[in-house]
Amino acid sequence: MKLTLDIFLVVLLSSLAYILGGFLVLIRKNWSEKTLLSLVALSAGLLLSIAILDLIPEVQEVFHHSSLFVLIGFIIMYIIFLPALNGKNGLDHVEHAAGTGLTIGMLLHNLFEGLSIGISYSASFELGVVVSIALIIHKIPEGLSYTSVMLAFLNGRKKTTMYLIIQGIFTWIGAGIGILLAGLKDFQEIIVAVGLSVTAGIFLYLSGTLLLPIINRGTFKSIPLFFIGGILLYFILHGIS
Repeated sequence: MKLTLDIFLVVLLSSLAYILGGFLVLIRKNWSEKTLLSLVALSAGLLLSIAILDLIPEVQEVFHHSSLFVLIGFIIMYIIFLPALNGKNGLDHVEHAAGTGLTIGMLLHNLFEGLSIGISYSASFELGVVVSIALIIHKIPEGLSYTSVMLAFLNGRKKTTMYLIIQGIFTWIGAGIGILLAGLKDFQEIIVAVGLSVTAGIFLYLSGTLLLPIINRGTFKSIPLFFIGGILLYFILHGIS
């Protein structure tokens, strides 16, 4: 009972931190094009860093075939965006598909983060605490990143708010699945590793193939600094956690 309550509190804090990060963007009514592109650049740097420096090294320690599933995640995004890239509407169609791709990627990411919370607490309380602290700390900038990109692409606050709340719910779903999988100890690590590997591939595609070209076609000279800032933000958060 106490274990379930601990997981409940951690998932609550984690999802609230994610939604809080998003509302830091939504609370302001009007954002300039330069500000939105700056936030998108920050998001691209953060997503790229999470994939290369966090997710991939983590799963390689426990799953020998992780690189294959990273590639699968990348290919999944390529297939999702293929109709947009071949469409008649050009870049506008691509930007609309970008919101869809980012939503899918973040849904999987939040699902498997929730799963890791449930599984880590099932394995040991100490491990659960360490994982929880790390997740809660980086949830605010993740929510900020997701919301800023969605707001730039969708240009609709109601839709962005709805998607943000759905993202928080998926952390709960993942934690619930983690608790249900508590008895399958032989498969827990593999399930989480496969999910995080696919997520890493999705993040690599979104940051490197999709977001960076959109940023680079802008006319604001300061935008690349925000991309570097997203990478530096990862190191700051990683150091804290």
